[in-house]
Amino acid sequence: MNSQTRSTTPGAPKPRGADRRHRFPGRQHRINLRLDDTEHRDIVTAAVRTGLTPTGFCANAALAAARGTTAPGSLITGTGVTRAELAAVQRELFAARTAVVRTGTNLNQATAALNATGEAPLWLNHAVKRCERAIDSLDAVVADIHQRLR
Repeated sequence: MNSQTRSTTPGAPKPRGADRRHRFPGRQHRINLRLDDTEHRDIVTAAVRTGLTPTGFCANAALAAARGTTAPGSLITGTGVTRAELAAVQRELFAARTAVVRTGTNLNQATAALNATGEAPLWLNHAVKRCERAIDSLDAVVADIHQRLR
């Protein structure tokens, strides 16, 4: 059964192994690690946080270190934040910025109408409320960043 014929319920967990690419033929070399309980616990915790298996997490971290790059699920140096978490915050900021820009356009149109007619457009109240929601969204993202950096 391939991924095109496999039926899954939306939101249901994927079958084990369906979340990764496989190489053919398989990899030929193996490296085994020995860890104490604390090291193992730290790696398992980091792997769960990044959505990887402990083995996958170790492989990504080792290859990233060897290549001088950053593993997708690794913590950004000096923070408790992964690249994936930071990317999610970035998407929220982009969405909030877009909302503010759109609202600014509406407010400019409202100002032009007010200057031309002497009366505020009927939709001005809606535009102001949308602006308040966008600012609240930005405040939430900033608070999230502040909390993570503490």
